Amino acid sequence: MPDPRSARIDIGPFHLDPVPDAARWRVAGRDGEDAIEGGWSDWVALAHRVLRADELWRGLEARGDAWDEGFAAGRDPGAVNPYR
Repeated sequence: MPDPRSARIDIGPFHLDPVPDAARWRVAGRDGEDAIEGGWSDWVALAHRVLRADELWRGLEARGDAWDEGFAAGRDPGAVNPYR
């Protein structure tokens, strides 16, 4: 059975390739230019930061949606504002 640590990982528009004879991985976009190398822990830390940024963005979106719903309900005399 082949070692799974030596397999390429495709993630949407880019991929991770193991660097031969090193404990590093190289990431490159579809065009293959501007490849960046890093250790596995570097890529895990990057993924964690991306997920955290996505979580913060979703929280901001939810608060904006709630404000929009409350504002619209306050402008309509027949509507019941669920936030009061």
